[in-house]
Amino acid sequence: MLVLSRKPGEKIQIGGGITVTVLELTQNRVRIGIDAPQDVRILREELVGAENQKYVNFAASTEMELATAW
Repeated sequence: MLVLSRKPGEKIQIGGGITVTVLELTQNRVRIGIDAPQDVRILREELVGAENQKYVNFAASTEMELATAW
């Protein structure tokens, strides 16, 4: 993991088309802005697990439907 220190207004470039900008620092929060191509999906970490579970549930229900269709 790369750890960097940035001040508000400073940016970090990732790859060819992603820019992360530090927008604001408060007591316990950092607000960031992410500029990325439209085809790049950006999710908060707590939503990644929920997103994966949604696909698992969909696959399980589809298998069940196929099994009962025969």
